Amino acid sequence: MSTRPTGAPGRCLVDLSAQDRLRSGAPARTPRLRVLCCPPSGAAAGYWRFLVREDVHVLGVQYPGRESRFREPPAPSVAALAAEAAEAVAGAPWAASDVPLVVLGHSMGACVAAELASLLEHREGIRVSLLALSAKTAPGAADAADDGDEDLRAGLDPQDPGADEALARWLRRLGGTPEAVLANPELLALQLPALRADLRVSMAHDRLPAPVGAPLLLLRGSEDHTVDAAGMDAWRPVSTGTVQRREYPGGHHPLAENRHRLLEDLEACAVPGGASRPAR
Repeated sequence: MSTRPTGAPGRCLVDLSAQDRLRSGAPARTPRLRVLCCPPSGAAAGYWRFLVREDVHVLGVQYPGRESRFREPPAPSVAALAAEAAEAVAGAPWAASDVPLVVLGHSMGACVAAELASLLEHREGIRVSLLALSAKTAPGAADAADDGDEDLRAGLDPQDPGADEALARWLRRLGGTPEAVLANPELLALQLPALRADLRVSMAHDRLPAPVGAPLLLLRGSEDHTVDAAGMDAWRPVSTGTVQRREYPGGHHPLAENRHRLLEDLEACAVPGGASRPAR
């Protein structure tokens, strides 16, 4: 029985580099690295625009329920998100390129990225040069202490009169959401349905996928109270390759502020010695 999704996977990949070229008028260049990015709960593909530069091809996975997919119902599971994205990647014109492919996921996106990389290797026959997972305890491992858990639980039920305020308090402690959104009930109400749907599927995700042969890079912020080093190390079984770890200054969302270090680390781990040729 086929495990392929029945939706329209072409909508789930956003070429952030192409969008940047349209705005800037810059010519296309052959990239030295391709980064396929899975956003955190509640975020859209555009979360990853901070990675775009002219010699790095950046694509974001667009989950249903936001931006161009605003009217679509939420995905039922992390596995469904990954399956849709894997089919879209397999059909992309660059799928057989020799540009090193990095699959990167942050927070909930780490779960999607791990499943996606596994599907690319085992179902689609596409080699991943690096799997990079950030700011998420691996499924089945004990979560780090998080003083926002009470607000998080209270905020998941939209029928609770105080749910929006509870989720806003949790988001404020987590960081990464503009205060202009948190302080505006109308803007917040637009964001919360997608966030709640993502949080539910993330919390329900309880498995590790079949391991990939790609190296594994584990990332976290030095002040992130949602995940500790042990929680990140619990991702080790998703790869049979080498494992490296990086810690950046900051809390739960440290990647944008450390974008230059992040890109250097992604390339160094994906292309050791400057020579790695992923092939279809």
